[in-house]
This record gives sequence, structure tokens and C-alpha cells, in this order.
Amino acid sequence: RYQARSRRPNAARAAGAMAFNGIWRGKLTTAGRGGAHSTYVSRMGAFTHISPSLLLEGSAVIVTALSAMITAAKKEMDFVGVYALALVTSFGGGTIRDLLLDRRPFFWVERWEYLVIVLALCVPFVYSRRLYVWSSTLVARADIIDALGLGFFTISGTALAAKAGMPAIICALLGVVTGTGGGVMRDLIIIEIPALFKHGTLHATAALAGAAAYLALRALGANEAVCVGASVLVIVALRLTALWGGAALPRPHWLDTGRWRVP
Repeated sequence: RYQARSRRPNAARAAGAMAFNGIWRGKLTTAGRGGAHSTYVSRMGAFTHISPSLLLEGSAVIVTALSAMITAAKKEMDFVGVYALALVTSFGGGTIRDLLLDRRPFFWVERWEYLVIVLALCVPFVYSRRLYVWSSTLVARADIIDALGLGFFTISGTALAAKAGMPAIICALLGVVTGTGGGVMRDLIIIEIPALFKHGTLHATAALAGAAAYLALRALGANEAVCVGASVLVIVALRLTALWGGAALPRPHWLDTGRWRVP
């Protein structure tokens, strides 16, 4: 009887050690009356094995959410408005991309940590007076943040479409949709004509040029880091050239002079 009782703590320790080892290796092991079974934990090694695409996607979410928060502050929204606008702007284009590529679950459902990160950014942004005053100086740099978000999301969508085996033109268009879809939704929410549809912004043009640069470098066999860095640089340079230097596509004839009006 003493031996039977003494084995129980040892058995418990052994079961705990098995479960710990199973979790460490990426699976959770549990024992029951019907026997042992394993349930795989999908992202136990997420912090030790960060892929370049995940880093690119996370950077895009952060910079785009920050841009939306600045826009919400200009419109005098409250916390709910700031958080909602940040989510729509960050996840709108990627959600459209996942719908078109038939990817499930959506990227922000699979990586729900993005929702927590955006929430953690919104709380001090809204309720810290010191951070709000500091952010007023950041508004002048909102163009750079917006351009970086456009570049990160565009190349992220283009890369995912390319890995799915889509034709080059589809990859480029999905990249443009990924980069601009959230901004279009943001502008519609704040009741403004989307910047994508305004002359002189080079919004979609910059995204398309960057996507084309990524696909061209990828076809030439360049390193993935080189493809991403060079294509994001193309997008940021074109976008800032349009915003700061006035570069634009040729004007439509109804905008060429103020004398003629569309009937």
C-alpha cells in the first residue's frame, strides 16, 4: 500500500514533465481514461522563428494604425473612434486581399495579437496629454508614416499573391488593393473623397510601381530582402515626391483649365 501511494506523486510528476516537453516541442500532451492524445499548438515558436513576411506585415499594421490615429485626432474622435478607424485602416486592405485569394482565417484573425497591439497604442495616444502633445509634432511627419504603410502593405500583398502562384498582373493588382483598400475605407468613414481618387497624389501609381519593381527583382532572382527593401523605397520615394514635390500624372482634360466643364 505504501508503494502504491508513493507512485502517485511520481506519476503526476511524470505526466507534468511529459506535458511540459510536449508544449516545448510544439504540442500539448494530455492523458485521460481513453489514453493520451496530442493537440498541436500552431505558433509556440513564433517568437524564435520570425519570418521576413511576418515582420513586414507587423510593421505595416503598426505604421498604418498610427497614421489612422493621427487622422482620427484631427477629426476629434473619441477612443472608440480612434480604435475603430485604426483597425479599419490597418486591416481593410488585407481583408480584401484574403477574400480574393480565398485565404482563411483572415490574417488579423490568425494573428489576433495585432488587435491587442493596436489597442495598446490607442490607450496612451488618447488618454495621455503628454503623448498627445508629442503626437502633434508627429502630425507633420504623417506623410512619411502613410508612405511607409502604403509600401509595407503593398509589398506584403504582392508577395503573398506571388507565393500563391498568381500571374504577375494579378500579384501587382492585389498588392495595390492591399496597400490602398484600408485608406479608402478610412476616407469613406470620415466622409472625404478617398485620396486614391484624387489627382496628384500618386497613391495607386506608387503602389503599382513598387509592386512591379518587386516582381521584376524577384524574377531576376534577387534576394527577398533586396526585393522588399528596393520596392518599398520606390513606393515611398514616389509618394513623397507627389506630396512634397508636386509630381503627378498628366492632368485629365476637364482639370486642365477651368473653362470647360463636364456636361
